[in-house]
Amino acid sequence: MKRLRNGARHPQSGAGRHRDDAAGTGKEQLGMSPMTTYTSRRAEVPCGDSDLYAFLTDMRNLRSVVPDGTVTDWEATAESCSFKADMAGRITASLAEALPHSMITYDAESLLTGKVKIRVNIEFISNMRSAVRIDTGVNMNPLLRMLIGDAAGRYLENLMDLIESYDGYDRVRGCNQSP
Repeated sequence: MKRLRNGARHPQSGAGRHRDDAAGTGKEQLGMSPMTTYTSRRAEVPCGDSDLYAFLTDMRNLRSVVPDGTVTDWEATAESCSFKADMAGRITASLAEALPHSMITYDAESLLTGKVKIRVNIEFISNMRSAVRIDTGVNMNPLLRMLIGDAAGRYLENLMDLIESYDGYDRVRGCNQSP
């Protein structure tokens, strides 16, 4: 649940749904576009929350989850990465916040979208299963929002399909163990 400006709570729901939310940003007063948030559906994965958290908080690991041929010029450290993607240009991402075993927030930026906030919510199911939900927030002007339409929701749906069918969870399990 997200707390709105008036103190009410707004449920995060709906696969690929979006909402405009300028609450707490002050952007409406400045004439800037409100934040548009897209929320994925919940997906279950075959690894525990602590392993998944350890894997996703090291940005170098993200290269292994990106399908071959979709990005070029990959560069990464534990805290950030950058790469080129067709039709999006250079994308940079960095780890912004991490709450152990439950939430990871990344800040990303590209020429096409500008600044984007990506939040991965991790939910414990068992030592060998966890659930994932992704929220993305972007400041878009109304024209760009109209051009994107429901493409962002479809992209999140495809992303969740990829997360569920990822064949590398054997590499993720054990990530929280010290060498």
